[in-house]
Amino acid sequence: MRDDIMEPRLPEHLPRRRVRNWASAGEQRRLFWILVPIVLLAAWAERAWLGPTVPPPPPPIDTILDRGPVTRTIDDGITIEAPPVIEAPIGGAAVEEPSAGVAAAPETLADPADLVLVRDDTVFRSADQRAWFAIWGRLQGEAAAGSQPRGRKVTFAQLFSQPRSFRGRRVQIAGTIRRLQEVTAPTNALGIGTYWQAWLEPADGPASPIVVYFLSLPPGTPSGMRVEIPAVVDGVFFKRWAYQASDAIRLAPLLMATEPQSPPRITSGRGSSTIVGWALFSIAGLIATTWLALRFAAANPLPKQRHPASMDADFSDLTVVDPRVSFERLAALKPSSDDAETPR
Repeated sequence: MRDDIMEPRLPEHLPRRRVRNWASAGEQRRLFWILVPIVLLAAWAERAWLGPTVPPPPPPIDTILDRGPVTRTIDDGITIEAPPVIEAPIGGAAVEEPSAGVAAAPETLADPADLVLVRDDTVFRSADQRAWFAIWGRLQGEAAAGSQPRGRKVTFAQLFSQPRSFRGRRVQIAGTIRRLQEVTAPTNALGIGTYWQAWLEPADGPASPIVVYFLSLPPGTPSGMRVEIPAVVDGVFFKRWAYQASDAIRLAPLLMATEPQSPPRITSGRGSSTIVGWALFSIAGLIATTWLALRFAAANPLPKQRHPASMDADFSDLTVVDPRVSFERLAALKPSSDDAETPR
């Protein structure tokens, strides 16, 4: 063979690279086991670092009451305001103006005839006492019997905008107690001397307080003007209460409960949820499986195809003859007897 068309030879000290066949089943399996852990790891990282979409905060609610000054009921316990009266017809007695009616329902903890006298957007009034202490009596009895039904889960907006619908009914709301102090109770037949007044920041917003009165506190509960106690309040809604804030007269939902409850422990936080834990376990298993598969493939390689080192080495025993010489040799051969007898 001519030297000018010979295949160039590689130096003997350089290893020959194996040409991969990407369409083969083995190479496709190898790519699959490499890409799957990478995709799962990227999905876990996206979930762990970016996390779920945080919903927007609820719109603010205006709690300012456009009325005259209100006697404080924070520092000196519960102050009872004298009920307003309206002029009665001639010959009749003066009567108190009741609030809008409260429908009788089996879930109310006081007589509807007493609840109808409770007025919203006011401080404590003498007309509130019958319903107030009737509810406390029911709560005391349930606490002594150890059977306290759960209330309906509500939001701040529901309590603030629908006080007549929830008056005297069980409700449940979660939040953080920011202030907790003991206040004196008015004289009563139930033997209640003091309450615990709590200012609760609702978990569902907005940044407006809910006032809760408790009969007792769990042992070890801190109290003071600045506390931070996560709690779940399972109690009874009483009224939309007016109080003197630092800037204006404001309104807040008023609840009654036996004692604050600790919120359930959250075991699925960011990066430590059950789903994320299983994802990490699966990723670790896939990575280990991939490593073992690659080690096995390296220990048992596919048979390599042998390529000739040079074309001269493979065709060195062959004799190259010119075709014209071959035809001349065939013509010079004498025909055999069999060929001569064959008719043309």
